[in-house]
Amino acid sequence: MQIDIDDPCRGCGVCCQHFRISFYQGELDSQPGGFVPAELVSRLTPFLVCMKGTEAGDGRCIALRPDRRCGIYEKRPTPCRDFPALMADGSRNPECLRLRELFSVDDRLSGCVEA
Repeated sequence: MQIDIDDPCRGCGVCCQHFRISFYQGELDSQPGGFVPAELVSRLTPFLVCMKGTEAGDGRCIALRPDRRCGIYEKRPTPCRDFPALMADGSRNPECLRLRELFSVDDRLSGCVEA
């Protein structure tokens, strides 16, 4: 299977529909140096927030567009930036593969093609 190295997540978005995306509130654009749009989060604790829709896990992130691409990609929070679609050796992240199967994501529709 060949992976689109420039954007292995193109048209997928399963991690955005499965995980609770929680992070330190200092990343919010309402904080000095923050960048994540504050109107898109729910408060969890005095210091932690999460993307709306993901509060309990297994919910769709408010920033996930209908084409299954991130609507705030340049301003996405640290957990989204840090989650690797590809492992260091270039193979797919096993968690991505598990979630793609769970959500029945077809590689042909998400930018990946059979080798």
